[in-house]
Amino acid sequence: MTGLKRHLDGYQLVHRGDTVVLRGKGYFTVHWDVMYGLRPGLLTMPSWTGLRGRLFHVASGGGHRMDDRQPGATAGGTWMGNRQQGLIILPPGAQQMWQNEYYYLDGSVTLHLNETQADYNLDVLPSSWQETADDIASPPAPHSADRERYGLVRDTGRDDAPVPQYTTRSMPTEAGTVPQRSVVS
Repeated sequence: MTGLKRHLDGYQLVHRGDTVVLRGKGYFTVHWDVMYGLRPGLLTMPSWTGLRGRLFHVASGGGHRMDDRQPGATAGGTWMGNRQQGLIILPPGAQQMWQNEYYYLDGSVTLHLNETQADYNLDVLPSSWQETADDIASPPAPHSADRERYGLVRDTGRDDAPVPQYTTRSMPTEAGTVPQRSVVS
């Protein structure tokens, strides 16, 4: 990883309107932390704007999807919440995120935290293909509190991995209005 590692030591997006501009060439991780006990409700997905170059969604990991049952939680409790503390709900058609989402960038893009109802935080960290592969290949441990399943590879090795949902080359005034079905040519 060349440019990203030098310019990106890690960022936390924790408030509505927080952004980070990513520049360079390499892999990075977006780590999800949904705060269902604070503000449950509809989650307004983060968006990617001003894309110059290429951005690919290469893998999902971290040991669990956020809608997996949370070990030790009450009946029906997932990483998206529970009946007692509240549930976080995705917009129709939004892709269910995993704890760690892995991306590859060759260029620049701005990532926006678009909180409205539901509260969530994003940690954006430098990564590598080896770190990604190690995460998604780690087997779930029996009765593990932090690993429920293997990860998911989206990269075919042919530069045709999907562009993340909510991505645009434009710079809209309101980042929360970027369409879900991204068409970036």
